[in-house]
Amino acid sequence: MQNNNDLEALIEKYKKKSNRIDKIIKQSDKQQNALMRLNEQITLQKEELNKLHSYNIEQQNIAKEKIDAVIFNVLDENQALNSQIIYKPSDILSGDFYSIYKLNDGTILAYILDGQGHGISPALTIFAASSTISSLIPLVDNFEELTKKLFPMIQKFLGEIEQISYTMINIDTKTSKIKYLSGGTYPFLLKLGDEIKTFKANNLPFMNFSTIPAIKELEITNWDTLLFYTDGLVEEDDNDTLKTFSPDKLILDAELFEKAQVTVKQNSYEDDITVVKLIKTHN
Repeated sequence: MQNNNDLEALIEKYKKKSNRIDKIIKQSDKQQNALMRLNEQITLQKEELNKLHSYNIEQQNIAKEKIDAVIFNVLDENQALNSQIIYKPSDILSGDFYSIYKLNDGTILAYILDGQGHGISPALTIFAASSTISSLIPLVDNFEELTKKLFPMIQKFLGEIEQISYTMINIDTKTSKIKYLSGGTYPFLLKLGDEIKTFKANNLPFMNFSTIPAIKELEITNWDTLLFYTDGLVEEDDNDTLKTFSPDKLILDAELFEKAQVTVKQNSYEDDITVVKLIKTHN
């Protein structure tokens, strides 16, 4: 009798274990199904994110084409000056911008703009500023008039904490006299034979509360090369590719500048890099 009771108890015990196992299996199946549904949702979200990313890249490339189309360099047709340029955005869109124009009085305007930060916001700000300059060029007679009209217009679309660093250089190719205004940028360099002179910024970076920047005139006519640049050239401390391309070397050596053009183009950097070098032809 005892053996039968023990057997029944053992059978009952296994039945309970079997039921528990069934529950565990069913619960595992439910969890597996839930994981499969979750994986499907994740896959769909990834596909959606990839579509959004592709769309975003496509739109940025379209914007880049529009921004690049506003870059002008009239020195290709100018007999008094030649130029060498390095222009390397850190991403698709750049917060740096440059152009070289001929004003109505016959002088040359070369400038660099550097918007605060990275990405779409500074790129839009710089695009707006450069487009404003482009629209004003045919309407003004000289550098002074351009400055008086330009900066109040820029002021209107700068955000509360936005700022633009800039160097704008006006060259009379007949006399070689230079006028400039600069704010928030590194000194520009002038080469006079074997001597290199540096000229610091004479204004603060431009913000939405700034006054019209002051213009400074240099009584230096015997210079032969001028170089100015944004901070990306000298503040990439962790990048060995730029260490040999210091501004004082680039202004002296045309071949080194050409090497820098190739090297910068082939590498990636955390900041936008723009360098403008102007050389007298002595024709």
